[in-house]
Amino acid sequence: MKRDLIIITGLSGAGKNTALDVFEDYGYFCVDNMPSLLVNSFLKLLIEKDIKKSAISIDIRSKSFSLELSTLINELLRDDNFNIKVIYIDCEDKVLVNRYKETRKNHPLSYEKSLLDGINTERELMGNIKANANYIYDTSNLKPKDLAEKISNDFMIKKADKYHITISSFGYKYGVPIDADNIIDVRFLTNPFYIEELREKTGLDDEVFNYVFSDEVTKTFYEKLKVLLIYMIEKYKYEGRDKVSIAIGCTGGKHRSVSIARKLYNDIINENYSVYISHRDINKGR
Repeated sequence: MKRDLIIITGLSGAGKNTALDVFEDYGYFCVDNMPSLLVNSFLKLLIEKDIKKSAISIDIRSKSFSLELSTLINELLRDDNFNIKVIYIDCEDKVLVNRYKETRKNHPLSYEKSLLDGINTERELMGNIKANANYIYDTSNLKPKDLAEKISNDFMIKKADKYHITISSFGYKYGVPIDADNIIDVRFLTNPFYIEELREKTGLDDEVFNYVFSDEVTKTFYEKLKVLLIYMIEKYKYEGRDKVSIAIGCTGGKHRSVSIARKLYNDIINENYSVYISHRDINKGR
């Protein structure tokens, strides 16, 4: 059975790395910016390690590159061990110029000439490779998620759904979590700490949970928060995020934040998302 090998090439700055990232997300063994001289050694490694799906990106480094790559591809097409597909990433000159200006990087062929001259030289050198590519993607007006969708459709591959939500509670007195995408401060809600029989309990205890949600301010706040967060969660997924972290904070991380996180976990999981919950500071200060 032949092994799948995807060769990604094209204009510098057009989005080869983005395309390679797509294949990596789909479980391909990927190598970025591989020198053409090392490709044959790489193929031997794929056979030795029995790697079935791989993708490499090859960038232009010299004027001899296009001839080297054309020769290499022709050799690979005759290799019975591999099913080779060539992707060419293209882009309009104006967009490429703007991208290079934004990143302040040098085009590999513009060290002794203008940026636009370097782009035009590369376009001429890559003409033969583009003409023989299996797939051509123009990223001038494509967002990364649009390119990912095109590749997914053309190669009939599907990314495993790893999207999940993590909900955590914490106490501000112990510091704000540095890995949270969204931090919700609930210190304005009624505090069970001042009720003697609830002080040593936590939001995992029904007495505390019910006390927090018995207040009308809490009820109104929570309903607004739930609508907002579920809306955001949907949009995060649409933009291609793998996970979203939501941290709920109160003073000590034991009562209000735990209660809100607990209810939020149950409501979001009912929306058919994968949800995980943790309570960072629930046992501190006890």
